[in-house]
Amino acid sequence: MLRLLGKRVVQQASRARSCQTRSHSGGSIDYSSSGSAARGRWIDICRKYQSQSRVFPEATQSVGSSETQSVNRFHGSNAKEGIPAVSAAQRRALSSFAGRDGREERGGQGAKATAGSSDHQQSRSISGSSRISMPGNVGASHSKQPHQFDGSIYLHHADVGAPLNSAALSIGLIHALQVLRPGVGYFRPIDQTSHGGNRAELFHEIFRMRTPQEDMFGLTQDQAYGLLTSEKMDELLETIISAYERCKRHHDFVVIEGTSMRDGTNTSPLNGLIASALEAPALLLSDGRAASQFHPKHTESGGVFEDWDWEKEAAGCILDHARIMRQSNVDVAGALIYRMPKTSRGASRLREYITKAQIPFVGAVPEDISLESFQVEDVARVLNAHVLYGDLPHSNNMTTEVTRTLIATLHLADLLSYIPPSDDPAKGVLVVAHASRPDILLGMIDLHETHLSTQVAAMVLTGGSPPPLEVDMLIRSRPTRVSLPVLLSPKDTHGTCIALTNAQPELHATSNRKIERAEVIFHENVDMRMLHQVLFKERPMRMNPKLFQHSIFDKSREAQSHIVLPEGAEPRTIQAAGEVLRRSLCRVTLIGNPDEIITAAKQLRVDVSGADIIYPPSAPNLDHYAELLYQARKDKGVTLMEAHDHMITDPNYLGTAMVAAGDVDGMVSGAVHTTIATIRPALQMIPKLPNTEIISSVFFMCLPDRIYIYGDCAINSNPTAEELAMIAISSADTAADFGVEPRVAMLSYSTMDERKEDTIVQKVVRATQLIKQQRPDILVEGPLQYDAAVNPMAAHNKMDGRESDVAGKASVLIFPDLNTGNNTYKAVQQATGAIAMGPVLQGLSRPVNDLSRGCTTKDIVNTIAITSVQAAAGKAARTAQAAAA
Repeated sequence: MLRLLGKRVVQQASRARSCQTRSHSGGSIDYSSSGSAARGRWIDICRKYQSQSRVFPEATQSVGSSETQSVNRFHGSNAKEGIPAVSAAQRRALSSFAGRDGREERGGQGAKATAGSSDHQQSRSISGSSRISMPGNVGASHSKQPHQFDGSIYLHHADVGAPLNSAALSIGLIHALQVLRPGVGYFRPIDQTSHGGNRAELFHEIFRMRTPQEDMFGLTQDQAYGLLTSEKMDELLETIISAYERCKRHHDFVVIEGTSMRDGTNTSPLNGLIASALEAPALLLSDGRAASQFHPKHTESGGVFEDWDWEKEAAGCILDHARIMRQSNVDVAGALIYRMPKTSRGASRLREYITKAQIPFVGAVPEDISLESFQVEDVARVLNAHVLYGDLPHSNNMTTEVTRTLIATLHLADLLSYIPPSDDPAKGVLVVAHASRPDILLGMIDLHETHLSTQVAAMVLTGGSPPPLEVDMLIRSRPTRVSLPVLLSPKDTHGTCIALTNAQPELHATSNRKIERAEVIFHENVDMRMLHQVLFKERPMRMNPKLFQHSIFDKSREAQSHIVLPEGAEPRTIQAAGEVLRRSLCRVTLIGNPDEIITAAKQLRVDVSGADIIYPPSAPNLDHYAELLYQARKDKGVTLMEAHDHMITDPNYLGTAMVAAGDVDGMVSGAVHTTIATIRPALQMIPKLPNTEIISSVFFMCLPDRIYIYGDCAINSNPTAEELAMIAISSADTAADFGVEPRVAMLSYSTMDERKEDTIVQKVVRATQLIKQQRPDILVEGPLQYDAAVNPMAAHNKMDGRESDVAGKASVLIFPDLNTGNNTYKAVQQATGAIAMGPVLQGLSRPVNDLSRGCTTKDIVNTIAITSVQAAAGKAARTAQAAAA
């Protein structure tokens, strides 16, 4: 099972946010939340998988310096204790990064819309051409094999929490990518469910993407939590991959935004797994301002950053998370810093530290307070307020920034003295008053429409009741429509203030000013040449185990083959059948006593109601199945009565007969039976494929970043040259059936030395010649040593520099005998932790596959899916042959 890497992290100190101080009648309101949010269930998930994780080395060398100090503050192993309390404004700057909603890409070719443009939203769109994301044939990963342009980039936030400005950063990035490469899409593997947190919905609304909204994310946090706590990591990744492929069909390039938790939970191990499964390189993002909270003299002023090497902290964070990504076999494409504090040295030191660590430095986006501002629309959302007046069409009234909040308890004349002068119409104060104060209401409306240098952003009326009818008529009878937004809060004044205290600013589809500002500062501070270089450079084509499994499951789900499981009452088989049915991978028939199977399923809490159950003594067509065995074995002395007894007493014979008769498409057995007990009925009753003289087997060896096919490691002990050639041809066809480009290496202890008189070498030489004669379409090379077959450098040295389509990039490895193959596959499995799927039988006209008696439920599910795909390929071949005839 794929495992989460890394460690849980400690909660960040004081995540409480604070808006600016709101003055009122000689006092102030501190809009700060009371403490950090509970980390809850995601912490438990990280703990659960921590025991399965691979330990990665802690970084103790500080970046760019010889002094030893920990930079693993985000990993929890060296969490700083007693971090001084931070100011309200600084808490706001830090925790407003835990925003819940984001913005998707913006259309156009880089044209900068002016603030307040009435048709700006209409100009945002995303175009994308239809594209199939899953290649039909993908070989193993090698540095010299064919390349493809990456179709995605995975944005990983190297800071705990869910930064608000991460949404702004995504907007800037996607807008820039639209200029470089139109047709950019957005995908989030795990999206939030709270209001304002569903980024896929917001991005779809803003940019009117052609991708259906449901295809812009994999699953919700609640769904992900349910799968993880049920130890269904594979199913979680399968769901994400399926949704991602649907999204890719609409776009040439997809920006994938990783999951982050605003409560401080470390999601890097989970993001590493997801990025690896999607084969997406990672762009690491780090919050430069957040590094200041670890400074002992943390302050709001920027002066501290001039004297303190905060860049070391930010770069250290990047290095830590780059290590996690690389241990998940994820390429690190580059690093980008956001909310960079303003210093005289700019980004020069950051560039030095990060490039010294051999990570491309894309740029540093400076801190911009306008991106974290609280706007009138945020006030309306938080209060669930009704807009009474001032929500004019084609205006920016609702996106005006709120700079202060005044609680109007004084007379109008006294209140005016608290409203500061301002010449910026995009900013203003928020006035809160009870609906019974028409003097305040009318006074603020008049003040807003004067030429005085005072700006009122909006007014909130509390109490839940609208102004008196007379006042309403007076306001609506004015010569011009009221342009000051007036909101009616359903709460009383105290409740309204509490709600605003706990509020956080968010980005919305109507936040034009923030969106435009995000685009501008990204364009001005990011090296577009470097961005293009790291995102669109050629990378090796890969097929990792999760993509391979997903490909098999997809093919199986499409084929809907009918697979019989003779060991129907075996607990692992029942659990596998339940999972196969739940995931709609194929149709299933269980052989066994119905009462035993149903009782066992109930005890295991597995639903197998969708499966057919056959009790051998009362099986339909039993006599026909006995006749099939009798006809196949009567020359060997088997009588009809003996054949009938075999059908009742041996479920493998009954299952095989069902396959031979065409009543089912394939069979999987062996969880409690020996290999010979599973295979013998198939060899007796199921004919071989045309032009196939030998039955053989392969193992799918799933290494972390590639798939190899080993043959034959289970059936033929010492094949002749002719038999070895047939094994290789069958293995190449099997590889093609499962989406792996066949590049066949005929293995020996010698590389390309055909002069050796050793019988093994000569057998391999002869087999290679036969393959080239019989199937010139197959790429084959031999004899090759194992390292020359899979390692490009070894191949270059041992092939004397000769170019080869196989050496160094083989995907199908054929061993000269069973002793070598069986020991090699087990050695690789034990040494690397590779998943070995098989043995998969090949050469039969209908598929029958054997299980190891030590198999897991997951192994059975995989084998059932493989058998289903084999059955579909066999049907297609028979249909083609019939059409040709």
